[in-house]
Amino acid sequence: MRVTVLLASQHRFAAAEPVLAELDEARRALAPSGIEVAALLLGATSEEGEGPHDVAARLGLPLGSVPGDAGTEPGFAAALLAGFRAALAGHADVIVSLDADGQHDPRQIPTLVRSHLAHGSGLTIGSRWTRGGSSPGTGFVRSGLSRLGNTAVTTVTGARGVSDSTTSFRVYSPDTVRALLEETLPSETYGFFSAMVAVVQAHGFAVDEVPITFRPRYSGAGEVQGSDLREFARNLLPIRRRVKAIRKEMRSNQALWAQRSPRLRAQAASGESVFGATEELANLADADRFLTWISDELRPHLGARVLEVGAGVGAIATKLAAAGHDVLAIEPADNVFPELAQRTSGTPGVEVRKVTSQQLLAGGGGGFDSVVYVSVLEHILDDVAELRTAWQLLAPGGTLGLFVPAMPALYGSLDFKSGHYRRYDRGLLRSVLSDAGFEVVETKYLDVAGVVPYFLMYRVLGVPTLQAGSSKVFDSLIVPVSRFLQRRVAAPGFGKNLLAVARRPLH
Repeated sequence: MRVTVLLASQHRFAAAEPVLAELDEARRALAPSGIEVAALLLGATSEEGEGPHDVAARLGLPLGSVPGDAGTEPGFAAALLAGFRAALAGHADVIVSLDADGQHDPRQIPTLVRSHLAHGSGLTIGSRWTRGGSSPGTGFVRSGLSRLGNTAVTTVTGARGVSDSTTSFRVYSPDTVRALLEETLPSETYGFFSAMVAVVQAHGFAVDEVPITFRPRYSGAGEVQGSDLREFARNLLPIRRRVKAIRKEMRSNQALWAQRSPRLRAQAASGESVFGATEELANLADADRFLTWISDELRPHLGARVLEVGAGVGAIATKLAAAGHDVLAIEPADNVFPELAQRTSGTPGVEVRKVTSQQLLAGGGGGFDSVVYVSVLEHILDDVAELRTAWQLLAPGGTLGLFVPAMPALYGSLDFKSGHYRRYDRGLLRSVLSDAGFEVVETKYLDVAGVVPYFLMYRVLGVPTLQAGSSKVFDSLIVPVSRFLQRRVAAPGFGKNLLAVARRPLH
């Protein structure tokens, strides 16, 4: 494993000798764990006395440099971004940034790196203000400004669980750095590091803090200028707007967010099968009350000739056929279609094909009175493109029926295991339908009673699978309660699922 340490200095690396000696101690402490440490200087060095490269050569410490001037602002932020690119080009597995004028003790790098790896963090902050941290020699005014600045950052931008958002002593994963390089961050130093925390969290990466001892610089600390504070304050609202935009973007691909979560990362759908949650699919297929409820909600809106896309094992198709509809059930998954064919064999009104909707359209299929997706759209990354295909498969005036998981805040272990890209809210679902060319007839939440149990099971406890016993309890107890409540509150403001009906315009 390779750790690349990015060294920045406001004093042209005048304190290089003691800092590099401490970094060499950190290198030797990590070596027995199979971790190699190399460093990069960000910016120009002093021309007086023994230079940093001479010191590093004497210590046997690998040291490179990134051209530029990190000694003045706003060059510091630009230099660090250049260092990020150089570290990625050098195939760094872990990236560390610190102040090379002495206020950050490189001998604490092993503790930060080990915590970073153990927790699977996206960003680990060496914090002077978290429990166990300290900042000897820092004046009252400077300490107060730092704490006040952190409060402003967390309040305005929504950054959570961080006590020292302005420090530069940090450990980054390569994925975090790649995400940051695609952002436009403030060029002012304090705003740059503060924005980084909020942006990283918005992208779904875990941010942790490790206590450090924050020392006075060898060359003396510079005064915080009024212009620095004004620039820092001006950046807060733009950061807030960008964080909100990122969170909105992440709603359409919550699986990407989940991949960045240390808690959910290990629960991805198996790569050994086309569909990674076959056990859950089978258990839900036996949830007769739940499936009957979905069918009952959809049937009044469906025409005679129905296409079900992603039919699974045929539970909905058989119910619609029993109600008098002619159903073409299509399922492309190699490990699911045989079960679909077996379960529907000999069922009047059901035809099955192993194709995607795009393949069906390309083969001349179309003219359906209705197209139905039940627990399918959330598995498709480009949901708008999929619904445009459905639009083409429908006859003019035909209806679309959708049943999807709702409430993005519920996204948890079962969603990730099942390969869900997202959970929808009403606004997102209506937007997707409109973008695909449909006229929205109705959207409503279902399964009010299922919200709290789902949240506890799959968001709080992180249960990785839907067991047969849990499915039976849900179907026999929670579904009847939800249907009872739905009869008394026809349009609840929330629910575990969303049902939508839309229409292809006649012209």
